[in-house]
Amino acid sequence: MEILEKILTDKLDRKQLISEFQELIWNDENANEILSELAYDLDFYEPNEELRKESLSYYGDDRLEVVIKTAIQKLQEQSPQ
Repeated sequence: MEILEKILTDKLDRKQLISEFQELIWNDENANEILSELAYDLDFYEPNEELRKESLSYYGDDRLEVVIKTAIQKLQEQSPQ
């Protein structure tokens, strides 16, 4: 969760933080399904607007924040209070 919060707040290092998050999830055989789906979805984040034009699958910062916040919300709902 900490790295997801950093991705949301640290716009300069987002690509690097996303890579670190994905590596953590993909190397964990017991990774939560929500986190696994998020790691996959983050593959389509592209901060460069020109490069985003290459594929309709790519998205920018606004959608990135929605994708991460949605995953965090699902995780919180899944966790016993």
